[in-house]
Amino acid sequence: MTESGSSRGHAVVLGASVAGLLAARVLSEHFERVTLVERDPLDTGAGVRRGVPQGRQVHGLFASGYAAMCALFPDLPQALRAAGAELLDVGLDVRLFRAGGYVPPVRSGMVCPYLSRPLLEALIRERVLQRPNVRLRDRTAARGLWVDARLQRARGLQLEGGEGLQADLVVDASGRGSRTPAWLEDLGLEAPAETQVTVRAGYTSRVYRRLPGDLEGARMVYVTPRAPHERRVGALAPLEGGRWLVGLGGWLGDHAPPDEAGFLAFARSLPAPEIARVIERAEPLSDFATYRYPANLRRHYERLRAPLEGLIVLGDALCSFNPLYGQGMSVAALEACLLDRCLRVDAGPGLPGRFFKRAARLVQGPWQMATGEDFRYPQVQGKRPPGTGWINAYTGLVTRATPHDPQVYLALLRVINLTARPEALFAPGVVLRTLRSALRQR
Repeated sequence: MTESGSSRGHAVVLGASVAGLLAARVLSEHFERVTLVERDPLDTGAGVRRGVPQGRQVHGLFASGYAAMCALFPDLPQALRAAGAELLDVGLDVRLFRAGGYVPPVRSGMVCPYLSRPLLEALIRERVLQRPNVRLRDRTAARGLWVDARLQRARGLQLEGGEGLQADLVVDASGRGSRTPAWLEDLGLEAPAETQVTVRAGYTSRVYRRLPGDLEGARMVYVTPRAPHERRVGALAPLEGGRWLVGLGGWLGDHAPPDEAGFLAFARSLPAPEIARVIERAEPLSDFATYRYPANLRRHYERLRAPLEGLIVLGDALCSFNPLYGQGMSVAALEACLLDRCLRVDAGPGLPGRFFKRAARLVQGPWQMATGEDFRYPQVQGKRPPGTGWINAYTGLVTRATPHDPQVYLALLRVINLTARPEALFAPGVVLRTLRSALRQR
């Protein structure tokens, strides 16, 4: 990323998790000063934070998100390797059990890092705070927006204790629990409409010591269900320090118990044996960690008739996805790069509206993928878009083709990794291969 040719006054970012840190990195090239406001204490290195309840769970960073982060931090690959992270080719190094069978490995050229969420966050935070114009205010909570007398522009944040923090731009990256909609309503302004798709997803994770020979011929295992008949998913992902992170989860309340016998029984119930075998022989290095996720949540700021000037919302505060698909951090990284492009092209009046409209287009693909998969379960609650049934019928054929056709598998991997839009699965060549595979399996 090149340096911006112009600079503005002061930007404030609410939330110093991954989305907020990436936003601060972008803003540091466009503003003279950037302040990160974070409720949690951040003097604990790479530890799990209270404000990131899913911090001990399996976290994926898709190829698109990793590339976006590397554009913001060119030394990130070297830092990841030095910290012990594993860089995996998602087609070659991940043993995927899908549609009732193993998908043969194929070199994809798409690289994804695997490491603990706290370590990734610490590496990013270290680099952001090395920027001379970025300041962190942790242990600081916001209680509202500070706006001008005409209620047309955000002027900063109202902090607990009565302090006002002036800003030329406020970025809300505070996560799914964002209070910006309530703050807008308190001011008598329009709050964004919301779309929810209730999934009652959840997962339980535990860290184990990695042993030689745990996985022959692969570096990670991912087991997915055949919806709607199966609801359980499992992942065995490498962590820094010679460890495994085992994550077991499911939809519609079918969650792995946080106890020895129940966790192992859940792993044994999966249609592939690798995860259970590792649990049976490996030494546990942590307690169980659970996370429950009620619903996909999308806030439609792009539909506001008059978006408040000086206010941007991104990350989970804008759109929160079912974490079983692992899209959140990658989408946040892509949104940060989108914010950079918007600031470079036209940072004048109307910036929030332009950003929200472009962010809505960016989010639509992963939202369509996540909710479309969730809608395979009839019990999932939410408004099904027109065509959901036939789209899911076709993408089900795509899924069943992946163990038999590497080109279809590569097309699906590109869509999953957000390097291609979902429409790519409807390209004539992919459709032809998918239908040919379906006929052969009859």
